[in-house]
Amino acid sequence: MNGWTIRQATADDRLLVDGLILGSRWKHLHLDWLDPAALADRAPFLLATQAGLPVGCLGCPPDLPGVSWLRAFAVTSGIQPELAWQPLWELAASGLRELQVDRVAALPIEGWFELLLTDSGYQPTNAVIFFERELVHSIPAPSHPSRPIEAADEAALLELDHLAFEPFWQLSSDSLRAALSQADTATLIELAGKMVGYQITTRSPFGAHLARLAVHPDRRRQGLGRSLVSEALQRAQAVGLGRLSVNTQADNLPSQRLYRSLGFRETGQRYRVLETRLAQL
Repeated sequence: MNGWTIRQATADDRLLVDGLILGSRWKHLHLDWLDPAALADRAPFLLATQAGLPVGCLGCPPDLPGVSWLRAFAVTSGIQPELAWQPLWELAASGLRELQVDRVAALPIEGWFELLLTDSGYQPTNAVIFFERELVHSIPAPSHPSRPIEAADEAALLELDHLAFEPFWQLSSDSLRAALSQADTATLIELAGKMVGYQITTRSPFGAHLARLAVHPDRRRQGLGRSLVSEALQRAQAVGLGRLSVNTQADNLPSQRLYRSLGFRETGQRYRVLETRLAQL
């Protein structure tokens, strides 16, 4: 764009980025626990300015090596998103290659952003689907004792999380800390002195949300996931909340079977996961 300056944002730009995102009609924010403005000093997080004023931003700093999610894109009013997207994305892709990131993904919530992505070569590879359960019916009792997660558990939690999920869906230490800071309840199960499963539940505008559920791969099909979900249901019901929601991947059939067996139903809300490989661009 003529008259634009595009540069890497810094920590001093956080208020500018926050204001741009809050005031933007055209914006995409990744669905997770991290505040996008707080990531402004991590590359690549690009800020476009005109006459010193912010007009657009694109943030996709990798949370874990080799993988990046598009965490924030916004343009100021009066600018069509496609005009800002291309120059910002080209520079961001170049920066990601320098960081040896090849796999880039996004979870578009609105159609206009999905169209921008597909026009840039992104392809659908998965989907995130949402379930919920009303808390007016009886809830099965947890079958395994648990305890609250403590700060000293972080290293073991990360190790378990990385065993339970493929790299694309793993939590970084920053994401785990952010999730725990927003948790309403966070508990874990130990067997023979080893952590084998954990859950993090947060509040939502509609009740509670099971934000994370992980079970050690060697301990699956032993009722641990069912016990943790039952506990989350009981705790939400005990404080008077009306429902518990959860989301999972469309290709994660075991988790879907678990949720359905506990009375969860699909809400119809579903977002496609779009990916691109930078080596192919």
